[in-house]
Amino acid sequence: MRRKWLAAGVASMLAASLSAADIDFSDFDDAVMRDMDDGIKELDATVSAQNRAGALATAASLDDSLAWVEKYFTNKPEAPLALGYARDTRANVKALVASLEAQDFDTAYTHVRAVARSCKVCHEAYKPPE
Repeated sequence: MRRKWLAAGVASMLAASLSAADIDFSDFDDAVMRDMDDGIKELDATVSAQNRAGALATAASLDDSLAWVEKYFTNKPEAPLALGYARDTRANVKALVASLEAQDFDTAYTHVRAVARSCKVCHEAYKPPE
């Protein structure tokens, strides 16, 4: 566990050393990010309410958005960690879906928090300037 936190800290510091201002975001779709933010909030609510169908639908939508993010950052070599963040977040969504399918809402909620953390770490490193 300690190694995982250490690795996350090192990755975060590396990401922070890169400036989002150095990335061309002219082709960036802000609506995708807003939809993902709304989706995470929706997941929080639906998983907490044990609304399996609603959470599965939201998770599918979130995965579609993350696929866009993954493709977007594939073409951004100036943001080397963002692609990994997108892939890690999609893996968390996949684990969330598996938990929901097993109706294990406690574990599902753990994955909701992991998805939210992954997004936060990426935003801290790569959020486009206002």
